[in-house]
Amino acid sequence: MKFLPKLRAYAWFMLINALLCVLVSTYYFAYLPEFPSETLAQIFLMSGTLSQMALLSFLLGLLFVPVLLLPKQLRNSLQAVIASFGLGILIIDTMVFAQYRFHLNIAVLDMIFSGQIVSFPAEMWLSVIAASIGLFAFQFMLIRHLEKAPRYTQHGWGRRLALTIFGALLITNGIHIWAAANAFQPVTMIKRYLPLFQPATANSFMRKHGWVNEEAIARQKAMTLQRHSDLNYPLKALQLNSVENPINIMLIVVDSWRADTFNAQNTPNLWQFAQSGVILKDHIASGNATRMGIFGLFYSLPGTYWHSFLANTKAPVLMDRLQALDYNMGIFAAAQLHSPEFDKTVFSGIEHLRVSSDGNTASERDQDVTDDWLVWYDQQNDNQPKFSFLFYDAPHAYDFPENYPHHYEPMLDSVNYLKLNNDTDPEPLFNRYKTSVHYVDSLIKQVLAKLKEKGDLDNTVVIITGDHGQEMNDNKLNFWGHNGNFTRPQLQVPFVLVGPDVKRQTHLNADRVTSHYDVAPTLLKNYLGVASDLKSYAVGQDLYAEPIDREWLLVAKYSGYAVITKDTILEVGATGQYEYLDKTNHVIKNKSPNFDYLQQALEQISRFRK
Repeated sequence: MKFLPKLRAYAWFMLINALLCVLVSTYYFAYLPEFPSETLAQIFLMSGTLSQMALLSFLLGLLFVPVLLLPKQLRNSLQAVIASFGLGILIIDTMVFAQYRFHLNIAVLDMIFSGQIVSFPAEMWLSVIAASIGLFAFQFMLIRHLEKAPRYTQHGWGRRLALTIFGALLITNGIHIWAAANAFQPVTMIKRYLPLFQPATANSFMRKHGWVNEEAIARQKAMTLQRHSDLNYPLKALQLNSVENPINIMLIVVDSWRADTFNAQNTPNLWQFAQSGVILKDHIASGNATRMGIFGLFYSLPGTYWHSFLANTKAPVLMDRLQALDYNMGIFAAAQLHSPEFDKTVFSGIEHLRVSSDGNTASERDQDVTDDWLVWYDQQNDNQPKFSFLFYDAPHAYDFPENYPHHYEPMLDSVNYLKLNNDTDPEPLFNRYKTSVHYVDSLIKQVLAKLKEKGDLDNTVVIITGDHGQEMNDNKLNFWGHNGNFTRPQLQVPFVLVGPDVKRQTHLNADRVTSHYDVAPTLLKNYLGVASDLKSYAVGQDLYAEPIDREWLLVAKYSGYAVITKDTILEVGATGQYEYLDKTNHVIKNKSPNFDYLQQALEQISRFRK
């Protein structure tokens, strides 16, 4: 077969795949908070979808034009593999986006394969493999047919479609140039729904002709998430008081722990233990995923600082102070501490850090955490203060041992995220989740029993909480798990504080809004001799001090942040585009966000930068 007919068939092959990509990509827009009512946004949506999918398809196809020089069998096989790969990645991306509202990228893939977002069962991987084989077969037959039937490619339809796509590309970029110059949110927010979608801007040209809304642009720029590595943390050298008899500190964190699963029935041991202290009923994590939740817990800073602290390998003031007071450090985590990079941030100053646990499942690793901590604690010098951090992972994976006797029914045998949708009954999944929480409760019982056995309960501050919540499609928007939105199911976690004289802390109002940001300053000020102004090293409050009513909280995810109130969510992307949502993640119409709250949040985001 001559080169030109092969090229023509290949062009049609790319065009058909581009149209298939357009069809698949319409799935993204099922998850728009609402379909845009502005005509300009509607045109942008349609033209952008067509042009972006066609552009991605043709760019991928052009990279492999040299395969046309290969023998037929090898050529068609490689063409089918390339097209299947591109379309398959797009399909997977729509599934990820459906649950978490973000696209696949290197950071996201790292989170997926490290298990931070979901732990995929074997059934799901087998489904993906089977679908891939079917997609390859379809693509192979398609290119074979196009090469055998050149008459279908010679009627001018290809040229008309190409011109249509080119026109759509011009319209898309023209609309976006104007929208970017005016910070027109109905248009600029849509682009995040399509993967790798970066339409043109021309703010310099528009400014030259006086076509820029400077006020709107300045506001959006101020909201942009900056990732500088230069830090000024703490703002001043710490003012320190001597600590004569340092108290033991224990921090127990349960991954993906929902607030409503902490009760006498589901967590009987923790619930009974909590009665000797204080339960904070409205406690909000500092983010909707592990990275941001743990960061805020230890640093008392928003997760927007994550990249800066990682670049500087800078430990939190809390850990530095514990080591300065010669605490024995017992760090026991079921999940690996190098993904996320807690070994280079929170625990960067700890020698011989235990970075992983043994076991093939989350429940096995949780058991290993418990066993190792029990051995470690027995080996400690009674005359030296101890800091324990235990991080359990089973609820994140909905996991528990096969022979675990306590079950909630009905229950899923396994979790396949491909089968979850907006019509899925959450009860069987929720029952499996509650069983995993119940299992962790049985492990923590052993830890607390050891403290009692050693006579250390009267000399230990124990904090028990979750790194973030876990949604079960609570708001009927097809959100399962975490890292997807900033509603209470993904942010609110249990919080227990037990220790000497804790109940005498009259300002510990159980109904006040508290945050992960409050943990580090409370420990530093009341137990570790730090007399500095809290604002010099934290954004949180001292839980023992006179309470300050919180009208808003700043929470973060990997690529953005949100300012939340009791009833609203102002979610801001990395480039400053925002959505104003109610507490159930639905768009608030005809009402502007409280930009005073946003301005205060931006101060927290920038306070510790040089």
